[in-house]
Amino acid sequence: MRQDARGLTLLELLVAIAVMGVLLGVGVPSFKNLQRRMAADTTFHLITGALATARATAVTRGVPVSVCPSADGQRCDHHVFWEHGWIVFEDGGRGTQPASERAVLQRFGSLKGGITLRSTVGRTMLRFQPSGMSSGSNISLRLCSGSDDTHLGSVVVNNAGRARTERKQNEACPFALLGS
Repeated sequence: MRQDARGLTLLELLVAIAVMGVLLGVGVPSFKNLQRRMAADTTFHLITGALATARATAVTRGVPVSVCPSADGQRCDHHVFWEHGWIVFEDGGRGTQPASERAVLQRFGSLKGGITLRSTVGRTMLRFQPSGMSSGSNISLRLCSGSDDTHLGSVVVNNAGRARTERKQNEACPFALLGS
């Protein structure tokens, strides 16, 4: 065998593979947590942006504007499951559905990353009045991780129409206990 040959011995290769395995074992769970946090942050931004748009539109146009869950982007689904999408629509007739396709101002599709979003039981729609106030009672939109039923946080809208976010850590998802 030549003395000037360069390469790795079997022992060096096994040590390198072992070190790589340890690094992957530590890094993969952290990466999954990062992905979950990014999906949650994106969802918080999408829903609070939709609520801010609805409120501002209601005030500037002087008509009620509603936000509701919608899987098809056309009509409101009358349930508390928002992870399949939602719509923002001009609601001059104060109905339970958009009056026409033109009344729909924004459409949001299904959430990615295994995120679930549910509203307060009994609150399947949120309507902003021309004053900016939210009619009805307070509403909470709870964000949870579908993979491990961890409560990631909530978006709470009070009667004055102000939305605020609450971030959670290491709490059980409140609607997972109800059987979804």
